[in-house]
Amino acid sequence: MLSSLIRFVDSRLGLSDLIRSTMTGKRPPATTSWLHTLGFAALVVFASQLMTGIALAFHYVPSADHAYDSIRILERDAVWGRFVRGLHHWGASAMVVLVFLHGVRVFMHGAYKKPRELTWLLGLGLLAMVLGLGFTGYLLPWDQKAYFATKVGVGIASKAPLAGETMKHVLYGGDEIGPNTLNRFFALHVLVLPGALIVLLALHLQQIQRHGITPVGSDVDDPGTPGKPYHPHHTFKEAMVAAVVISLLCVIAAKFGAPLEAEASAADTAYDPRPDWYFAAPFFLLHELAAVPESIVIFWIPALFGLTLVLLPFVDRNPSRDPKQRRVARTAGVVFVVAVVGLTAAGMANKPGNYLTPPHPLGASPEIREGYDLVRHQDCFSCHTYSPTSGPVYGRNKGDAPDLLDIDMEPDELAEFLLDPESDTMPAYKHLSEEQRLAIGRYIQSLQAK
Repeated sequence: MLSSLIRFVDSRLGLSDLIRSTMTGKRPPATTSWLHTLGFAALVVFASQLMTGIALAFHYVPSADHAYDSIRILERDAVWGRFVRGLHHWGASAMVVLVFLHGVRVFMHGAYKKPRELTWLLGLGLLAMVLGLGFTGYLLPWDQKAYFATKVGVGIASKAPLAGETMKHVLYGGDEIGPNTLNRFFALHVLVLPGALIVLLALHLQQIQRHGITPVGSDVDDPGTPGKPYHPHHTFKEAMVAAVVISLLCVIAAKFGAPLEAEASAADTAYDPRPDWYFAAPFFLLHELAAVPESIVIFWIPALFGLTLVLLPFVDRNPSRDPKQRRVARTAGVVFVVAVVGLTAAGMANKPGNYLTPPHPLGASPEIREGYDLVRHQDCFSCHTYSPTSGPVYGRNKGDAPDLLDIDMEPDELAEFLLDPESDTMPAYKHLSEEQRLAIGRYIQSLQAK
């Protein structure tokens, strides 16, 4: 009965023919190596991103009022919540690395040449989609870093000629970053960009099946010497590399989770934002080339470079794919990789001097939440620290300012003290009402009760 069922399904779906045409019946070139597994590893990480993204979407609330707390509740209460979010966070970085390395391998092996021009163009589109997913997903936690880094990123894009301001208005959903921005980034991140990526990926894989793996070191019209069957020889390599990548991501996610700063607030005007590491190179260039018009750095240079990559398969008429016979292309590729790695490292080394701001207490009463907001927006953490027994030290110690846990006053006593601290370093908060000063006291008292 089972055999009959298998034959019925196979006769309708043609699975055996599909497996034979894509795996067991294929004999890739003998020069196929471990480097040819990078694309499959990226595909596996993308599948992991889809699964973890769906899991996160069950808990995430795409609203400026609830997005931040929904993530904190996910990490605190959901089974494996912290791990799943960490896996999704680090998986985004892994996808950028793998797609970049895969593209470098394709370039160095001349695999963009005839008849694989369309495969190359689809690959460039996939890289753009991966970077777009990284950028749009960056805002969704709605914390300080996400808010201000997105503001800087969109602000940079707005400097592009002609359509820059229009693009900024469309992404923001208004004149400034706000709730509409979060909604639009969420739609782009979970609907538009994944859909576009899946379409491009399907076409990319179809082209690979049609033209096969490029033989290394051959000329354009040389199909190369067939090697061992694709399955199980090359599929074993792909499975091994993918397993190592996923295992590393799981270890990193379990150990570090994903970062989350305090909730986004436009009042944090002193916050010094930095983009995620895969946008550190253009950020560094923009910072170092301040004397050069911004439109040249952020639009014309990337546009000319992108146009060069698009035209590459059509202007490179060298019939050889052997890197030894392509000295100009090989040198250009090495210079590009060194430049990208060097600029990225330099951008990452330029760290901001921000202090950590503690998140607001989940489930706090309105009075305590008001006190937290006042402490934060009066910039108290720029002088006072908050050092819980577990976790990081928040704030920045300045002078003789005590840790918030060392302030042993009742709310009414602290409210009176804030009215006239009698200190040369601490200002008086006469602009705050008595209820506001009492709220500050209640918040600080709640910290000591933990």
